[in-house]
Amino acid sequence: MKINVPSFGFAAATSVCAIYICSALILKYWPAQTLRFIGTIHMLPKLDYIKSFITVTPQAVIMGLLTYTTLAFVIFSLIALVYNQIQNVFKK
Repeated sequence: MKINVPSFGFAAATSVCAIYICSALILKYWPAQTLRFIGTIHMLPKLDYIKSFITVTPQAVIMGLLTYTTLAFVIFSLIALVYNQIQNVFKK
C-alpha cells in the first residue's frame, strides 16, 4: 500500500500545529502549573530559575509554529517517500 506523500506530510504538519498552539496557550495562561508539570515529568526541581526567561509572545508563537510545522511536513514527507520506495523494492 502506497502512502500519498503530500497528504501524509500535511496531516503531520496539521497535527503538530494543533499541539503547538494548545501547548502555547496552556503555557500562556497557566505558566506555574505547566512548569510544575514539566518539572515532574523531566524530574527538574529547579524550574523556578527559568520562569523569568519563559515568555509567550505572538512573534515567538508564530515563529515556532512556522518552523515546527514546516519541519514536521518535511520529515513526515520523507518518511512516506522512503516507505514507498521500500514497498517498491519488496514488491518486486
